[in-house]
Amino acid sequence: MPKTKTMKVRLGDCCMVCKKRKAAGLQVLNTFMCEACEAELLHLNEEDDMYETYVKQMRNLSTNFIG
Repeated sequence: MPKTKTMKVRLGDCCMVCKKRKAAGLQVLNTFMCEACEAELLHLNEEDDMYETYVKQMRNLSTNFIG
């Protein structure tokens, strides 16, 4: 019996915040944010633990676009 080949398929893009591959989300300046992180971003307050993570990622996004 002939040997079959294994093929890996990449599904979705890598989220700039959670670093997980997701199929649906938001493309911003050639960068991807998954729906879960987008929803979390919309409900964050300055006191939330993840707030600084999102601020850092948004700064990186703008720096990469400008520079």
